[in-house]
Amino acid sequence: MIVPHISKRTRVIRALLSVAMLGGSVAILVILALNRPLPGINDSRAEPQSIAAFEPKMIQLPRQWAGYGTVRALDSADVPARVGAVVVEVAPMSKVGTAVTAGQFLVQLDDQDFRRVLDLSNQQLAAIDAQLSSLMVEETGLEARAKLAKEDVALARADEQRVRDAVESGAAAQREIDRARQMTLVVDRAELLLREALNQIVPKRAALFAQNEIQKTIRENAQKNVDRCRITSPIAGILQRFDLELGENVMSGQVVARVVDIGSVEILIRMPASARGTVRVGDPVVIEVVGQIPRIARASIDRIEPEDDPIQRTMAVYVEMRQATDSVDRLSPGEFVEALVESPDTTAHTVIPRRSMRADHVLQFVDGTLRSRPIIVSHSYKGAIDSSGVSDVEWIVLKEPLAEGTVLAVDGGRTVAPGARVQPKHSAPTAEASKAPDTSPSEVGAAIR
Repeated sequence: MIVPHISKRTRVIRALLSVAMLGGSVAILVILALNRPLPGINDSRAEPQSIAAFEPKMIQLPRQWAGYGTVRALDSADVPARVGAVVVEVAPMSKVGTAVTAGQFLVQLDDQDFRRVLDLSNQQLAAIDAQLSSLMVEETGLEARAKLAKEDVALARADEQRVRDAVESGAAAQREIDRARQMTLVVDRAELLLREALNQIVPKRAALFAQNEIQKTIRENAQKNVDRCRITSPIAGILQRFDLELGENVMSGQVVARVVDIGSVEILIRMPASARGTVRVGDPVVIEVVGQIPRIARASIDRIEPEDDPIQRTMAVYVEMRQATDSVDRLSPGEFVEALVESPDTTAHTVIPRRSMRADHVLQFVDGTLRSRPIIVSHSYKGAIDSSGVSDVEWIVLKEPLAEGTVLAVDGGRTVAPGARVQPKHSAPTAEASKAPDTSPSEVGAAIR
């Protein structure tokens, strides 16, 4: 590419034209600035702006601790099948969400095999009873025969002795002694056999008693298996799960249903570990379920765990509640809730609305102007305080009290800058405040919203 040659004279002319144009622009800017219109000066003093104000008060309030937890049923039961069998009947009311009572029939399993075992056991028990009766008759007969045998032995021995006496006196021969001795041995043998037969009665009876107990155990287990084939609800509540159909083969130990009693619920609430030492059993708790339609319930602490969670730095308290199962506002197991625990506090503190604070500062009226003042927050409080004269429900409790007569701006987030001339506009006290200026802690903590 060939670059055209520009002469030195042309370059000088172009530079002079550029400088002339830049100088003209600067001249036009200076002329416009010198000829601009100036605003008029208002010598009249501006009126101060009215700002909503209030005078903080020393109020005794309960200490509130926020916590979170999950609702769970205090009484629930998994219903297992305790025998293996086939489902032959399902109750019409065995449907998820149906209310059931304790002992209500849910499902029937096939119990024919267990009934046969039960019948066989009953027959075995009847046979054992018959054997025991026969053994008793046999024992009675043996005892009678043994008594007679004993008399035969006595007679035979007496006859033998007479023969011996006769032989010694020469009235009888030696063979008479042998004959008498032989007779004595016969009756002794007969008595011995009877005694042995009689002694066998005791072990036979013991064996029959043992068989009887075994068969009773078998019969009891068979009866239990027959009863277990009829599955019922162990507690009253709502049927949460039911997993059986007709003809289904059920295994022993298989969970076939779950029943939940929603009338008794328990809430494990996790709250800051710093609350330990302040929170006590019996302290009131306000429970709120946040949703499209918030629900609020009130209860008290029933138990407190003795150990803190070192990782989460929380402590756990337990709340138990009884509630109507047909109430639309009842708590359902599994719901996540917010809790507000109130502990007694005998110390009065300066309380200001939360909206009065901005970045740990408040706006204070001093000599007709607003001044920014730092504050130290102790804790927060949620609820209406009628004696304050302000209708807020979100409050800040200060660690250090403000001097009496201090006037603060209600809204600390206003765009009015500190130092502006303002005029305090005090809110009119509510009717409740004029009637009861000293609100008790229980009344103050009653409202949460």
